[in-house]
Amino acid sequence: MPLLTYELVDRLKEQYMSSEKWFSVRWHYIEGCILKAYLDSYEQTGCETEYNFVKGFMDQLFDSNGDIHEIQISSYNIDQFRMAVILFPLFQREQEPKYKRVMDLLYQQLASYPRTKAGSFWHKENYPYQVWLDGLYMGQPFYVQYVKQFAERKDYSDTIQQFQNVRQYVYNEEKRLYSHAYDESRHIFWCDKATGQSPNVWGRAVGWFAMALVDVLELLEGEPADSGILKVYIKELIDDILPYRHSEGMWYQVMDRPDYPGNYLEASGTLMLAYAILKGARLGYVPEEYAVYGIQAFNGTIARYLREEAGEVLLGGICRSAGLGKKPETGEIRDGSLAYYIFSEEVVDNNGHGMAPLFMTYNEIKRRGL
Repeated sequence: MPLLTYELVDRLKEQYMSSEKWFSVRWHYIEGCILKAYLDSYEQTGCETEYNFVKGFMDQLFDSNGDIHEIQISSYNIDQFRMAVILFPLFQREQEPKYKRVMDLLYQQLASYPRTKAGSFWHKENYPYQVWLDGLYMGQPFYVQYVKQFAERKDYSDTIQQFQNVRQYVYNEEKRLYSHAYDESRHIFWCDKATGQSPNVWGRAVGWFAMALVDVLELLEGEPADSGILKVYIKELIDDILPYRHSEGMWYQVMDRPDYPGNYLEASGTLMLAYAILKGARLGYVPEEYAVYGIQAFNGTIARYLREEAGEVLLGGICRSAGLGKKPETGEIRDGSLAYYIFSEEVVDNNGHGMAPLFMTYNEIKRRGL
């Protein structure tokens, strides 16, 4: 990969920090993922500019009383836990009570958080008995890190069980791939009434779950947890997706249907999988020889989709958003069909769903001296 292309990634990182044109100052999982990429980079390089960007961003969310009004403790939504992961390193360095107070507040909500009968957190209260793959990335790293850093009793069995539930109920044995989501109640219109699963394999959903596995495994290093089963899951997941790699190293929006007219190579899901593969290989959760798949996925994505226009660096090929069910704000019906994933959601540039894993994977690339 030409050095110039990697230089464009560096420029994109600088560009993102320089203007709110590219992000919103809000308590939201997308910004939380991007900020994590900057924190990870700071831990590698010691670049205070990146740390100060993250801290300054987070501090803008607090009011004069040290509260964040965007956090809805009366509402159950697994997405809102993702942003709180940023507070752990900030608190560790700054010892600011306001950071700890927010983490405590969210952790306390987990005690009453609604669950499926099998014990998994609902995705949201308006999606009862539903488990979505991305929910594992939203909630479990916060849950594990809080227990690790603050709880007197280090019990991670609940988290391990929730991953096991996903493997049992969301994994499609026939396809040997994970579906996007699962409804334990079988009431929602998009689910298979026999399995409870949604009908298709959305690449980014698989990417969220892969990142959840490697990030939680890293947090559990040295902890009293029987995490071996998670290592089995991440290797199985990677082995299962490899047959669907495009010659450029990327994966499709609907992973197992490259034959479907209009299906496209999607940047965010590919980059999430690249991150999980590279991190998993670095930490020994999968064989080191798997790293080449992550490198090829990263290089293939930036070769196809990273460009400069009018002095701005742009990453294309990103699915703007996708979900399941009836969207409360708009009433939009998201049925999980092939046509929905491929034609109903806009493909955009520089959306945070793609920016975050681009930066996260780039951190892994730089660790390898590439």
